[in-house]
Amino acid sequence: MKSLRKQRIIIFLLLSLILAACGGSDTAEEETVETTAAPAESLDSPSVTTAQAIKTGVGVTEEACPASYNVGGTDVPTGANPDQGCIYLGLLNDYTGPYAAAAGALELAQRAFWLWANTTGGIGGYSVAIIDGKDTGYSPAKHLEGYNAIRDEVAALAMSLGTVQTLFIMDEMDKDNMVAAPMSWYSGWGYKSFDRGLVAEFGSAYCVDGMNALDWGLENLPKEINTVGIIAYAGEYGDDYAAGVRKAAIANGVTVAWSYVPPVAEFDVAAALGLMLTQPVDAVFSGAPLSAGPQIIGGYFQQTGELPFIFNAAPAYNDAFIAEGFPVRDLYLSGAVYNMAWVGPFETDTPGHAAMRATWGNFSDSASSYVVAGWSSQYHIKGVLEAAAKGGDLTRAGIRRAASNVTVESDGMMTPRELGLDGPDPESTITAPDASVGSGSATVKANYAGPTASAYDWSQGPCS
Repeated sequence: MKSLRKQRIIIFLLLSLILAACGGSDTAEEETVETTAAPAESLDSPSVTTAQAIKTGVGVTEEACPASYNVGGTDVPTGANPDQGCIYLGLLNDYTGPYAAAAGALELAQRAFWLWANTTGGIGGYSVAIIDGKDTGYSPAKHLEGYNAIRDEVAALAMSLGTVQTLFIMDEMDKDNMVAAPMSWYSGWGYKSFDRGLVAEFGSAYCVDGMNALDWGLENLPKEINTVGIIAYAGEYGDDYAAGVRKAAIANGVTVAWSYVPPVAEFDVAAALGLMLTQPVDAVFSGAPLSAGPQIIGGYFQQTGELPFIFNAAPAYNDAFIAEGFPVRDLYLSGAVYNMAWVGPFETDTPGHAAMRATWGNFSDSASSYVVAGWSSQYHIKGVLEAAAKGGDLTRAGIRRAASNVTVESDGMMTPRELGLDGPDPESTITAPDASVGSGSATVKANYAGPTASAYDWSQGPCS
């Protein structure tokens, strides 16, 4: 096998080129028993001890995990202990759709996480491996096809990319007791009544970010904010982010002068730009498609020679926007642009970030937000699996029970979280484009909870 150092750039590039076949069928879980030591407690409490016997089912084997997975012609190591059994996780990624550029970083960071976790002990006497990913093309129908192809092979999903896509397969996940880490920060994932206790949410929700972006701007920007515009797209993160901005505007007496939130297939850069030009506002809150942001601010500056303050939802910014030679690099570095972050940037000083940097350095020099998203997404799945193993039940039903009552931690990357509470955490991280750091984003304010999110009645349910 090639050394990790020699593989690092090759793996990163090849991961974005993966295409996977679809298909599959339903199968009931078959349980086996593997013995360990110590008395058992009920999973009715998140405080459990290692059980005498661990029940296992679909996706958990006594045989060791593969030493590596061949990804695009290159072996990616799992770090699995050959003397341990294996917990298999599925992966529903977008290799050919609008998030194809992020697919490689997301997947490789998840695989890097489990390499690290396996080499530091694994889960209750088991190592963990992510099977070959399935391409969803960001299509709900293909998402279901990919799910059907792997549902009989895995104990849980390491990633289900997309809010609408994950909702589309929720009924099937419910039938299978399939817990998933989302690659989505929809406010609905914070409610057991909504996600049925199947989604192990992580990071800050889009709606919370919208609230905190406006609250922080009102408190800290050198210019008073009286009017705002909203650019987003319907059916995904834009809706939830826009809802948060609107709620904060109402709470603060700020006028939403206009809102452009069409379906993604109908998003028109010229229409968004036209609103900015004909109805100037003090700040624009953008949950636009990734490719649209640079065109919009570039066009606005070309016409006016200035920019309003711009607050991007996390998926609307990419470190490539401040790369040398990027056409509107200087506009992103002008001080007028701020970005929300799902989790603190790559350089953040926490033990979890340090473990990520040490492991990730064997694979790539990239420090993008998608690396952080991929790595951090696995912490809460790890916490759920640990609780299930300690409770003596690594069947999918046991994993689901654990997910409904466990407090998960992430070595400081995120605040401890009891999964499925009524509402998302009220905190956000606010960053600004910065070419002096590898991530392209410097933290302006971490763990910020503004007055709107702090006082909001989250019992009302998801924001959008």
